[in-house]
Amino acid sequence: MVKKIKPSTKDLFHLDKLRKFKDISNNTQPENYKNRVVIKPWGYEYLIFENEGVATWFLHIKGGHSTSMHCHPQKKTSLILLSGNALCNTFERRNYLDSPDAIILEKSVFHSTKALSPNGIDVIEIETPPDKTDLVRLNDEYGRQKQGYEGLEEMRLNNLDEFDHFYFGTPKEGEIFYHNSESYRITLGGYNSRNESQLKIKNESLYSLFNGQLSDDKGNAVLEIGDTVRGADLPRKIFSKNEPLLFGVT
Repeated sequence: MVKKIKPSTKDLFHLDKLRKFKDISNNTQPENYKNRVVIKPWGYEYLIFENEGVATWFLHIKGGHSTSMHCHPQKKTSLILLSGNALCNTFERRNYLDSPDAIILEKSVFHSTKALSPNGIDVIEIETPPDKTDLVRLNDEYGRQKQGYEGLEEMRLNNLDEFDHFYFGTPKEGEIFYHNSESYRITLGGYNSRNESQLKIKNESLYSLFNGQLSDDKGNAVLEIGDTVRGADLPRKIFSKNEPLLFGVT
């Protein structure tokens, strides 16, 4: 299941109200987030891929814990649940997710994600465009409301293997990177730009486009950069342009 949610009148009202408040955290940010683990009160997260169009993060949320109710005014967010069960709350609805479900949140949609599984959940977060400081918190059970993104003091640089840390570079044409766990497999593939691609699409998998273009036989785009779609919803014949990068979760 893949849901797409647009901002509501309530989202825009609260965002306009919160923009009048200055960020009270004043946290210093690094030049880049590669090879860092950001420690959160609900778990942790780290960057696994970034280019000019998207930044992709791996999140682990501890059982019973939740992210803040927050929004991103300038970026779209795709959340892919890798393991466990989750509740993604927005102002309009309660979205129950079972892995591997996904939800696409357009700019300015307030949301919070809670781990319903006792052992916690793993989540992929795809941000389009990259900007980690594009964050507005409405409320937070850990007292971070009206604060910006975590600073350098909350970032780990050492012993990253404790968090099963991994990072994908940009694959070359014909190259595919993998990350495997007991319950899911993550891939990032570089494909050529000849007329018809040789993508091996699996119906049960989820896919996101990180670069280039994928279209049907009529030239219509079948997947926007940063969006997520189930393989079964893609056409059987796909044409590619501009060196597409395709991210997959199985």
